[in-house]
Amino acid sequence: MQRPLPEGIEYLIEQFDVFAGKRHGSRRLPVVLLRRDAGASGPVDPAEPSDVRSTARSIIMGYQDRLFERDLDRTVDLVPHALIEDDDFAPRAPEPGEDPTLPVEQHVALLDGIVDQLENSMPHDAGELRLPRFHTCRAVLDISVGAGSAAGKRRRLRDELYLQLIGRRPLFGTLARLAGATGTNVLANIWLSLFQLLVVGLPRRLYGLWLSRRRTLRWVGSRRPKGANFLRMAPAMTRSGTARSNHALIQRMLLMALLNDLSRAARPSRLWVYRARRQWPFVLLLPAVGDEGTPVRQFLDTYADIARTERPAPLMVLGALAGEPPSYAQTVVADPRSVTGLADRVHALYTRSSASCVHLVPLSANDDDGPADRWVGTNPKVSVRANGRSDYARAVGLPLAVFTLLSGTTLYAVKHTDRPPSCHHVSTGEIVGVTDGRECHLGVVGRDDELLALERTAAKQNDMAVNSKRPYRTVVFFAPLSAEPGDSTPVSIQSLRGALAAQSQVNGREGDIVQMRLLIANSGKYFAYGSRNSSGPDIAREIIDRKDRDKIAAVIGITQSRPSSFAAVQELSAASIPVIGNSVTGSRMIDDKSPSSYFQVSPPNDRIAEIMADFSMHSEQIGELTSKVDDRRTAVVVYDPDDEFFSADLEAKFALRYKRGKVVTVPYYENRIGQIVSDVARNVCTEVRRTGGFIVYAGRSGEMPELFDALQGTADCRKADGKQVAILSESTAAKYLQDPADMLKRHSVLKPYYVMFNNSNGKEAPNSPYSEFTSRFREVFPDGSVPEGNAAGAYDSLRVASEVINSVYAQYKTVENTDARFQPTDVYARLSNPGIQNFSGASGLLSLDNQNKFPPNKAVYVLESHLDKSVTTWMACGLLPDQPPGLNNPEFWGSAGESHRCPRAPGG
Repeated sequence: MQRPLPEGIEYLIEQFDVFAGKRHGSRRLPVVLLRRDAGASGPVDPAEPSDVRSTARSIIMGYQDRLFERDLDRTVDLVPHALIEDDDFAPRAPEPGEDPTLPVEQHVALLDGIVDQLENSMPHDAGELRLPRFHTCRAVLDISVGAGSAAGKRRRLRDELYLQLIGRRPLFGTLARLAGATGTNVLANIWLSLFQLLVVGLPRRLYGLWLSRRRTLRWVGSRRPKGANFLRMAPAMTRSGTARSNHALIQRMLLMALLNDLSRAARPSRLWVYRARRQWPFVLLLPAVGDEGTPVRQFLDTYADIARTERPAPLMVLGALAGEPPSYAQTVVADPRSVTGLADRVHALYTRSSASCVHLVPLSANDDDGPADRWVGTNPKVSVRANGRSDYARAVGLPLAVFTLLSGTTLYAVKHTDRPPSCHHVSTGEIVGVTDGRECHLGVVGRDDELLALERTAAKQNDMAVNSKRPYRTVVFFAPLSAEPGDSTPVSIQSLRGALAAQSQVNGREGDIVQMRLLIANSGKYFAYGSRNSSGPDIAREIIDRKDRDKIAAVIGITQSRPSSFAAVQELSAASIPVIGNSVTGSRMIDDKSPSSYFQVSPPNDRIAEIMADFSMHSEQIGELTSKVDDRRTAVVVYDPDDEFFSADLEAKFALRYKRGKVVTVPYYENRIGQIVSDVARNVCTEVRRTGGFIVYAGRSGEMPELFDALQGTADCRKADGKQVAILSESTAAKYLQDPADMLKRHSVLKPYYVMFNNSNGKEAPNSPYSEFTSRFREVFPDGSVPEGNAAGAYDSLRVASEVINSVYAQYKTVENTDARFQPTDVYARLSNPGIQNFSGASGLLSLDNQNKFPPNKAVYVLESHLDKSVTTWMACGLLPDQPPGLNNPEFWGSAGESHRCPRAPGG
């Protein structure tokens, strides 16, 4: 570098070194042009030309020396780099073998010079710099395709480019020479012809397809639509092509190809050791950027335009301004109060994105008084990362890890070839199947995290059960656990929580207790894949097939009354597997045609409709919010006429028992093809306003939130007297039970009351089975989930199954055989006779046997939630679990001054 140096230049060079020695992210690297005003430098030799005397030029020329080091007689490059000047590419005489009529144009020769220097300055052990796109585009310029059809020109161009590729790829050249040999007989010639077709003809054709399809080989200067074919455009760039005289276009094409290649070269495959060793950018030095029209200036203009619109390339450009600055260059203004102000601004340019690509950095007009000179002398080279043996760790370790993983997977697959896949992706986007929480997953990470968390709990508890050194049996929780992807069915999710809480309670008991292992089976939305169907797997069949292998003793859950769930129960019953349902209320699930091995801990719609009708007729709460017409209070029943197993069944049972008023029905379909929810809400509110009545929601819980939102937005539901609209529901959305305060705030026009099968008011009493349930539930799920009725039903289902399994185990166990073998048929037989009697469950006193497929006089409650999350019990009838003997089957409900006789089921 020319002395004296500008003041503070060491801080600027230090920043150049930082970013030349290591790439920082994938940001675009700015072009930095140095300039020092005339007269600022010290005395120079008058014999030197004026451009050599430029201080800025001297710094750029000297910076090249920092990018390599001399070790004895050899030069070791530290960073790949190139230096170009206008005079380097002046017209020259043709070399031997070159066509004298076709000299290399200056704008092409400039890029040839850059490429040649970059290829020859690759650091040691960083591999060869491959530039396939540039060399392909460059070869096009020297090819003559002659006259003829466009297709013929393209074929000739492809063949010539393939010959160029053979020259760059020795393996292809060797194969081509072998294929060109001649045989000694006809048979040998036939085989050689086939060999030639395989190793020359086929690769050449594939190469043509690569040229046609490759996005990065599109001629970027083309005005054709995006996606243009390279082979269709390239003939215009050949010797006699129509676009050959457009120098700016040709230079842009070559430079775009080079930048694409450099981006790829900077980030080779992770399986190559070169990825760890190529952490620098490619450096381009422009010692003299002249006025408009000079070769280097034209190159810079093209690069600035490309950098403005295309993806960032790992090219660091440093230059010195020898003429007027380009109009697109932005001057860097330093903080005059700091000696490092200019370097700090340059550092910011490299670390932050900027609207401008080219920046003009003015050097200090003051000469250095010693510090810069000493710094340059003591820091002569760019500091780069040293190569080491650890570079091979990723290149070797990753393939080794993949090989180990594949080997392990293969061995596992071979070992378990008799096991079909237990989780299936179906056309609805759901994952259905059977899992123990570990063998496969029924949810997708990021979408079904709630279900995946329950799978993890099941896997943990199952491991403890299997490894407890005590006998175990498997119970399957079978229910629709998903709807659309990412939208788990809340009722079944809550029920699964209850089953897992029961598993924890049962397996935590002392003594010779059979441990419960819990499988999770997802039947899909609407139980679509629960039994034999035409569109996907049969999950009931998969449960049956796993019966012996997994020691399955019973199935619990179900949670929905549907024809499809009924079919699944029938299929399981045909295999003599007992099923204990919870949250199932449809009358047809337990009528005379129901499967013999099906039981449920929930009451049927007959019992529920009786409770709802009695509360509607006598409740002071309903009475205060309604008015009578002709001494009759109207119930506006919202139901689904197509849902014969549940909604239509409940509506019919309620209408039959509601004696002191009129019933008006409003259809609300689960499969709302063409039905608009706001229209349904308007019809409901119109009837409420006209009759002064209340709403009975007999639809499914999953459809409740959308209707509630629509009711809130309907004007007719805002009464003139300011009173809220009473609404009584049997199947309440689980998210409302989990967060009642949010529901009440968002639906202020409604006053909800709901039926529940346990008294989930949060009040605990000593020795109460409900209190035991809530305590265990919160121990397993400390995240704040509410232990409501659906969870309580599943909790009781698993505990009933455990009770019967332990009875069968005690019958079959011997001193010699402590792991007694018994079948699901034995569990079914025991549950039928003698069954269980007055079992103290979280949802009531339960009795099940061959005469009682559901608990007689089942406990049913009517509750109301409040903003503070407290719950009021307005009605409690049936065999209650949380009351002492004598008070656990109350005769009356209501307040002291206004009591009413509890409806009693037959035999209750």
